[in-house]
Amino acid sequence: MRFSKSCILIAALGAGCSEKVGRDDGASALRSVPDQVVALGKAQPRLSGAALPALKPSARLLEEAARRPRPAPQEPEVPETPEAPEAPEPAEFCPPYVESPLFRQRDRQVVVGPGDDWVGAIQNARTGTEVLLRDGEYRLGRVRRVQVGSGVTVRGQSGDRERVVVRGEGYGPEAEGFYITGRDVTIADLSVTRVRSFAISIKGELGAQAPHLYNLHLTDTGKQHIKMSPGESRDGVIACSSIGYSPGAVSGDYIDAIDLHNAIDWVIRDNYIYNITGEHNGCNVDTDCGTYVSGPAILVWNHSRGTIIERNTIVDSYRAIALGLGNHHEGGIVRNNFIWRTEGGDSGVELRTANNAVVANNTIIHGGNRGPIEVSRGHGHRIYNNLLSAPIRDRGDASWDEGGNITDATVDDLAAPREPYLAPGSRAVEAGVPVAEVETDFEGEPRSGRPDVGADEASAAR
Repeated sequence: MRFSKSCILIAALGAGCSEKVGRDDGASALRSVPDQVVALGKAQPRLSGAALPALKPSARLLEEAARRPRPAPQEPEVPETPEAPEAPEPAEFCPPYVESPLFRQRDRQVVVGPGDDWVGAIQNARTGTEVLLRDGEYRLGRVRRVQVGSGVTVRGQSGDRERVVVRGEGYGPEAEGFYITGRDVTIADLSVTRVRSFAISIKGELGAQAPHLYNLHLTDTGKQHIKMSPGESRDGVIACSSIGYSPGAVSGDYIDAIDLHNAIDWVIRDNYIYNITGEHNGCNVDTDCGTYVSGPAILVWNHSRGTIIERNTIVDSYRAIALGLGNHHEGGIVRNNFIWRTEGGDSGVELRTANNAVVANNTIIHGGNRGPIEVSRGHGHRIYNNLLSAPIRDRGDASWDEGGNITDATVDDLAAPREPYLAPGSRAVEAGVPVAEVETDFEGEPRSGRPDVGADEASAAR
């Protein structure tokens, strides 16, 4: 807290001093210099009231204090976060948060730094508050979770998600990062790492509705990076974020980038997801070993419906996208995603106990897998214009319509490995069929007439 020079000197000599100051919300309040103050480099005890009339600061003392140089402000230390593999440049769909369609205007702002009670500032924020975190590292320590209530935004002040890092204590103590229990919460422009359970936990059963998660880097989490428990949460958005594991950071198989139960009309878009591959030991971090199988990068299930999953890049992950997975999903659209893996694994898009989904214009290049798209115990799907490295696999009790798919794709169909762009002269150009739900490609280029197969509309650039 900063006081004027004259007020500090007066207080140091024993006379009480208060000043009217502005707060972050534009209001004002009186503040008093503490009982122990530092004036001219020396701590002075306050004197008794009887001695006050005889003590006054001299003009010379005030002048010397005014001339004393202040230390230059130092730049905050930028914390280190595990580096993600090189990701594509942000598309037009990922502008800075304050310029994005997801920006939520709040009534007031509170600015805090790592040395402040940042947990209290977030947990005590009332509806209509935006808590801005200065650049730095925010250690959770013994804090089990940071609860975020209705109508609150928590975001990095600088807008650079790598400069604001919330760091847990690793995979030892049970802990979560942000714990969303209210409506219309936004978390943006920051990183969360080294948390045993979930980087972000969304509690639909406690009232979490329409959360927006934007421009985040979530990495090295013991279980799921984003977890929503059952409770029918509607209208959430997860966008423009990087989610995954640094080399050697996975523990067990009970992992996903995104795991949503009972999600209604959610949008998962423009994310870069990497290295979601378990250890193949069946463990939940370090317990219940032998029970689990490496989870999908994106899993939406347990009576969810209407999910849109689009323009995501998923690389080096054992399983990529799953709807239903034994617990039902109705409707939804999976379009313009790029899924790349050179080693063996499971499906790129799995529809199990799901019905009436549209799976269109995805590029799925897998090495040694059983089926880029697998369908079981579900009906009414429309599967069109996908560029696949193997045929669609029927796992039983399934039916779907299909057209325009290429099912023997290789890296030679792409301009470069690990990128969705079609090679010049590709056979995928204008080889698709029109699909009403797919009007553009992964970069927003329009699709018209006879569209290209896969996530890239190369003909739009001609």
